[in-house]
Amino acid sequence: MTTGFTDERVRAWVAAAPLRWPRWVLAGLWVAAFVVSSMSDTAPCTTDSPCGPEPDFSVALVLCLGALALLWWRPFVAAACAVVFAVLDLAFDDVVTARVAWPVVALAFVAYAVHVRSRTQRQRDIARAASVVLPPWPPGLQRPLRTDRPHRLMALAAMVLVLVATGSVFGYERATGLDAEHSARSRVVEGVVLSHEDDEGYQRVQLTDRPEGFPAVVDVLFLDVPDVGADVAVQVDPQDPSWTHAIAEPPDRTWWFTLGLGALLVAGLLGERLLSVRVRRRHLEGSAHEVGVPVRVFTDDLDFVGIVATDSTRGLAEFPVDENLRLARAEDRRVTAPVETYLVGDVRHGGWAALASPTGLRLPMGAISALPEGTEVDLDSFDRDPEDVRDWSEEVPMGTIPVPLPVTVEAPLWRRLAGALVAVVAVAVGTWLLRDDEVGFSGIGVVVGTGSAMHWGLDQLAHRIRVTRDGFEMSTVFHRMSSPMGAVREVRHDGEAALVVFDDESVLDITPGDGDHRGLAAAIEHAVASAPRLSRNAVPTGGELAWTAVAFGLGVVVLAGSWLVHWLG
Repeated sequence: MTTGFTDERVRAWVAAAPLRWPRWVLAGLWVAAFVVSSMSDTAPCTTDSPCGPEPDFSVALVLCLGALALLWWRPFVAAACAVVFAVLDLAFDDVVTARVAWPVVALAFVAYAVHVRSRTQRQRDIARAASVVLPPWPPGLQRPLRTDRPHRLMALAAMVLVLVATGSVFGYERATGLDAEHSARSRVVEGVVLSHEDDEGYQRVQLTDRPEGFPAVVDVLFLDVPDVGADVAVQVDPQDPSWTHAIAEPPDRTWWFTLGLGALLVAGLLGERLLSVRVRRRHLEGSAHEVGVPVRVFTDDLDFVGIVATDSTRGLAEFPVDENLRLARAEDRRVTAPVETYLVGDVRHGGWAALASPTGLRLPMGAISALPEGTEVDLDSFDRDPEDVRDWSEEVPMGTIPVPLPVTVEAPLWRRLAGALVAVVAVAVGTWLLRDDEVGFSGIGVVVGTGSAMHWGLDQLAHRIRVTRDGFEMSTVFHRMSSPMGAVREVRHDGEAALVVFDDESVLDITPGDGDHRGLAAAIEHAVASAPRLSRNAVPTGGELAWTAVAFGLGVVVLAGSWLVHWLG
């Protein structure tokens, strides 16, 4: 039988991908169990058996919610959360229906995890049958990992979530400390319910034996809602009428546990994702790949590599990549036809695999994802190859007059000053907004929005490319990089920019302010011709942290600190 991912094998591999519809069934089961558990808990709140606080339930609730939230993202982690929550529910919950419902949900989640494992193993078997022995290619050029924008946002989100988790600890300590002060001054008084629940759930209560100077009528939020005219016992603080609650329903601040642990769980998963990108890429790069699966690939919109069958246009999977077009514009660049290559690694839906060719490995930024069954690729829609700069650019014309070096490409002075002003004003305005004691969780949005404005301003100030006869100096908000002329392989140009192709296949896009990009490209060509050549396997780029990165970090710390201080202080 023909080797490689033929049309027949692609059909079988895609058909073996884990089914998606059972996840919606599991979500329905989860919702049903939650509703049944809530409706079945009808035990009245009494002084002997008060309604809350329940720290163990608040902790377990993170696992319960995590099981549902992670079902689409991390089904095995979701199954683990469901199982642990079911065990805790059996150990601590007195509601019979809940003790039945949650184990059933856990078994269903485990069954789906087994289904996913079985299906992905079937995909591995199909890929193994299609594998061939790879030729003895020389080792390819090792490329440093450049974290793309989604993963930078993941890192930022993880840091924000850690701050939220830290803030929840202080929030809980502050809330329980205030409750202790109120409780030390409190007394229990009798009252009569005067009204039904209002829009916010409060009921008006007439106090029959109130402290001197205390309001005769107070609003009380009941969990176990009494009828109008019912006698109730409430606990009040004579010095603070807002601290009033039913004696059998003490204040429950353990929701801070749910918030903090939930934030830590998500931050941990994001951190694991960021770490796994590096670990798995290093593993793929360091492994001796002896076999691979022949496939054809195309690049679409600089977002992913599409994998198709070797003998048809049937789609197999998406392969997420990081483009090596350093500082280039994200233009819509497509390929003329799929390129033959080999898949190596864990070839399954959700597995980490690399693309092997005589030029080396193309490493992923994530796991491969199976395309829906019946996906066909319209090859006529592809006209340019982002991997081959020659396909969408031109050589420098003979006789082009070079511009004198050095040349510095940066924003005009007025825009750099405006960027600096925007960064300073963003921090000032953000700090002012966060001084509001009622900002609460909306402070996260203020911090993120202000941080984005600050990043834009610093980018106008810091973004700079300097071309000399010896090499290139490049500055962004976070890094300062340099590269010698001896590391340049080729110089080309497109409609408005000089394109410098380095030996590591990265492309530097330089758009001069005066518009003479051909003259700049010609000047770089002359400098390259007189520069000593570097070893092809040398890593040509050196970098260091930019001062604007420190400024950005300090700005974020000031904003986050202001939010936490005024929220929790």
